[in-house]
Amino acid sequence: MAYDRSTRNKLRAKYVQGLPLATAAEACKVPYNTARNWKRQDAEEGNDWDIQRNARRMTKSGVEEMANEVLGELAEQFLATLEAVKKDPKMAAAQRADIMVRLMDGYNKAIGAASRAMPNANRLAVAMDVLKFLNIFIAGRFPKMREQFLEVTEAAGDDLVREFSGSGA
Repeated sequence: MAYDRSTRNKLRAKYVQGLPLATAAEACKVPYNTARNWKRQDAEEGNDWDIQRNARRMTKSGVEEMANEVLGELAEQFLATLEAVKKDPKMAAAQRADIMVRLMDGYNKAIGAASRAMPNANRLAVAMDVLKFLNIFIAGRFPKMREQFLEVTEAAGDDLVREFSGSGA
């Protein structure tokens, strides 16, 4: 069955926003294999959905979500380790201090790595943040032009991804 471009774009948007590919396909009433083929074809053309998905994670809200996940996991491990240390009365103070230093070092490295891990996705995230800002700005100051802005933005979407994800720059 042939699908129009908007169906493909909706499916991609759902995937980029974090849905598993199978769930996005189901939501758009598209067979999973079709969704997988679209994802592969777009990647071959320089429009990698996974880079977009990672870029979304790197936007302000995405970075906050990711940082919260990382911090949450580290906090759980931190607390579990503290409990283990508390339950061991024979542990020397120096060993306790060493464990605390290692935990804090791991935390700092995880936060630093998250910001450096995907420089191309980071570029795309900045571009996406600019588009979000412009959308809000135009909606507030020039509401009659918002429809045209959205039309232009959607038309430029694939080129924007290629340019700012590193595959076309």
